[in-house]
Amino acid sequence: MHRTIQELCSQYTTLTRSDIDIIIEKSKSLQLTADLTQANLFIDCPANDGKHAIVVAEAKPANVPSLYSKSVVGKYAYASFEPAVAFTHKTGKPMKRMRAITQEAKYVKQSVVPIKNGHGETIGSLIMEEDVSEQVHHENKVKALSETNEQLSQTLIGLTEQDSIISNMIQESLLLLDSKGRILYYNSCAGCLIKELDGKTDILGTFIHDRLPFITGIYEKSESILQQEVNVGKKVLEVKQIILVNQRQITGILVVIRDLTELREKERQLMVKSAVIQEIHHRVKNNLQTVSSLLRLQMKRGGGPESIQQSLNRISSIAAVHEELLESSKIDEVEIKQLIERIGQMSIQSRMCADAEVSIEFHGEEMYLKSDVAVSLALTINELIQNCLKHAFKYRNHGNILIHFSDAQDHFEVSVEDNGIGYSSSNQSSLGLDIVNTIVCHDLAGTFTIEKTKSGTKAVITFPLKEVEAV
Repeated sequence: MHRTIQELCSQYTTLTRSDIDIIIEKSKSLQLTADLTQANLFIDCPANDGKHAIVVAEAKPANVPSLYSKSVVGKYAYASFEPAVAFTHKTGKPMKRMRAITQEAKYVKQSVVPIKNGHGETIGSLIMEEDVSEQVHHENKVKALSETNEQLSQTLIGLTEQDSIISNMIQESLLLLDSKGRILYYNSCAGCLIKELDGKTDILGTFIHDRLPFITGIYEKSESILQQEVNVGKKVLEVKQIILVNQRQITGILVVIRDLTELREKERQLMVKSAVIQEIHHRVKNNLQTVSSLLRLQMKRGGGPESIQQSLNRISSIAAVHEELLESSKIDEVEIKQLIERIGQMSIQSRMCADAEVSIEFHGEEMYLKSDVAVSLALTINELIQNCLKHAFKYRNHGNILIHFSDAQDHFEVSVEDNGIGYSSSNQSSLGLDIVNTIVCHDLAGTFTIEKTKSGTKAVITFPLKEVEAV
């Protein structure tokens, strides 16, 4: 047996050697326990497909008839047929007396307890199976519910008969109630749902409003057929009910519950992705229009290789925003500190001539802005840095640029300061400063100032965050 467990676990599971040793050790007392409980016992381990389980050990009681005619070791235990095993493997919680379908298509009840390793991880389950002949009494109740509707009655009986596997192959939760709301029948999916939401396995004969309170307002309505979608915690459930009537008297209620949680989440994600894609196309169009406008302005000013380099820097500033977006965990927001540092380092490295050795410092806290605002800010920062590199450090060997940014009282402020020769308002206007002034005033609804200081030049951009978010 031990060799077989080793082979099966190695072939069908992802268990480690130490985990397999634990399974082997548990299997040593399997036969003794089967004889003591007079029940069929099994050890199942999660299969490497992540969905089902594989039977690695079994024991049949010696003194009573077995539920199986052949060995099931090495066969799959499918999640749809044995939901209690799947639930235990997924949650690490035990399940008691839950309905299941065997590999020989027999109807049984399973009690399942998890087998865990030293790290508390579920590596398998110990399963005890028993006959469900005790359910005949409850099945007879179902047969008496719909005497006036033979077809519906036969359908319900077929769902609850011991040999029927149809109801347990259905992914929806089926519950049959009497006229007072007591549960007369439930399929495997319903049992797992009640176990997950209510935490109890004592279901038959209890009232539906005790097990599933959210259904109370639905089944108390008088409509013969009703469908309603409800939110229960993080779950989205579709509840349908059919009232069974005999001689104008309500004799029972059939409740069908479908879990729509995954479907609704996929729909939500699809809507978000669709909106994001549409926004991306819009932003790309705007950015290309910005690039086109900047190139036209540069063409009017003329110039040689230096002008081409300036245009490349402007385009690279826009590209830097998209690089930050790709690296960000947020869908449409850019971390400003990283963006400004990226643009600053890029500007230093791309200088065509280096008359002076220039260092650049950054001061500010981490904060996020929308990508369209970040594009406008990136272009202005690039122009101010280029202005420093081009004019501030003529005839000097060393220079320093300090960039400081902060947000206070719903305003964002960024300053670019150098220790160069100083700005003079009498100087001829430059394309770079014209671009800064236009972007700040029209795109950011802010203000731009530049002045000479004792140590050099200081340029300040200020804009309101609320105004920008509304643009």
